[in-house]
Amino acid sequence: MQKALQKIVSLFTKTTPLPKKNTRKSRGQSLVEVAIAFPILIMLFTGMVEFGFILNFYLSLLDATRDSARLYSGGDPFTWNPDIVKNPRGADEFYYETAFLVQRTLDPLIDDASYRGRRIVLDPLLDDVIVSVYSSNGTTTLPRRAAGPYHLFSNGRYVSIFTATDIANTRVSGAPNAGVLMVEVHYNYHHVLSLPWMTAFLPNPLHLRAYTIMPIRAAEPPETASP
Repeated sequence: MQKALQKIVSLFTKTTPLPKKNTRKSRGQSLVEVAIAFPILIMLFTGMVEFGFILNFYLSLLDATRDSARLYSGGDPFTWNPDIVKNPRGADEFYYETAFLVQRTLDPLIDDASYRGRRIVLDPLLDDVIVSVYSSNGTTTLPRRAAGPYHLFSNGRYVSIFTATDIANTRVSGAPNAGVLMVEVHYNYHHVLSLPWMTAFLPNPLHLRAYTIMPIRAAEPPETASP
């Protein structure tokens, strides 16, 4: 009797086993999905790598302008030492030295023939370093170089990022007299990976610019006179 009851219960509780999946079909589907996604993943990955290079170059440009502006903010743009033979710009000695420091900071091989490392070489035909000095007495802001902003390379490709009007607009009413030194660099970045699909999103070369503004005591106008 007990065995008969067990057989009856087993008839109602017995489950039908699920059919086995076709493993070959599943593997083939996975391969197709990977083949579709792989090019997209490669594009995203290479884009991140290229962006990393761009950011690294930009930070190097920014650091170079900071080093130059900090050092020469204690200088005097109105003096000229004719004994400095390496200066090819005559009375623009201050401006030349300020701009040249940016160039040799980016490319240490200029001063150190034994240097081995990454260099950012400025192209005189495509790149430029611009140095400007302004004086402001709170109501008027004027450039202190008669010929305008100084260009390390005379290729005529770029103008200064900020004008005297832009500097004046940052001044609040009643602000004390101030001198302003601005060092900026314009650089054409060539893609490191040089992958064809990157040019659809980023031009090659890509124009990068960085600048630093520092107060300069020597350009401050007297408190009782206009600049």
